Amino acid sequence: MANVSHTTVSLALASKKSEPSRVSREIRKKVLQIAEQLNYRPNFAARSLATQKTKTIGLVLTTLLNHFYAEFAQDIIDRAAIFGYGVFTASVRKGIDEEKKAVESLIDRGVDGLIISSVVRKDPVIDQLIEMDIPFVLAMRNVDRSASHPLMHYVGIDNQRGGFLAVEHLLKMGHKRIGLIAGPEETSTGHDRRLGALEALNQFGANTDKNLLVTGDHSRISGYDATLRLLELNPPPTAIFAMNDMMAIGVLEALKEREIRVPEDVAVVGFDDIMLTSLTIIGLTTISQKKETMGAMAVDSLLEILKRDPSHVIKQSILDPVLVIRKTCGFNKE
Repeated sequence: MANVSHTTVSLALASKKSEPSRVSREIRKKVLQIAEQLNYRPNFAARSLATQKTKTIGLVLTTLLNHFYAEFAQDIIDRAAIFGYGVFTASVRKGIDEEKKAVESLIDRGVDGLIISSVVRKDPVIDQLIEMDIPFVLAMRNVDRSASHPLMHYVGIDNQRGGFLAVEHLLKMGHKRIGLIAGPEETSTGHDRRLGALEALNQFGANTDKNLLVTGDHSRISGYDATLRLLELNPPPTAIFAMNDMMAIGVLEALKEREIRVPEDVAVVGFDDIMLTSLTIIGLTTISQKKETMGAMAVDSLLEILKRDPSHVIKQSILDPVLVIRKTCGFNKE
């Protein structure tokens, strides 16, 4: 219809307004007008046969029921779209076996690479990806280094530092009996935040009563249940650090149910800085993971790998956590 070759049509459709085109402005305009009239859409399956690329990324998350992962996924989707990539997302709530199936399914779909945020510290799925030479980036969670886990691409924050900052803030406010609701030890986030919190207690010579440390599973319900256990102690804690925001929301629920005032009776600090926590009716003091920055860096890092440039080096990008002070800790910023 345009009276030009298939190649010229392909070049016209692929060119962007912001970039120099290999076809004239007039021909490009003509081709795009005809494409619009025909309601033409590119056939990505056919394109992938020619380019060996599908322009898709696989994203593996623990669960989209956690607000952090949902927001993090959106940040990744938005960033990938800038470069013309789509994102297939898999939620793997049941652990390693489900993670393995999800990764294999995404590879079978032909994704160009993977961003994985569901790993545990000792994760056989990562060994499989390394052996298969599948491009991937770890984001937010990391694996333990070992002979089978050489240095690999990772984007995250300094979780140990974040745990330290949260407890340090409460200690400086005068709290001596601080309840800790940690995440699972098998995850790098649960392990490292716990280490940081205990390090702060040790440095300040605070009471390290083992009963003040309870393990949750990063869910709201586990934060609620853990708080009820902490309140049974004699004396109960005057502050609680929940090592993710969903557990912290569970803490607030339990305290409200028991008619315990926040922050007057018990101060509360979370970790993640999900959007929900900034609502004035919640106002949760928390540690920001900089998820938008983390998501963008994870996409950028994967796209660099996909270039298959032999000079490309493996990057471990560690962001600094930020203490975000709101009303639940009782700190008067004025």
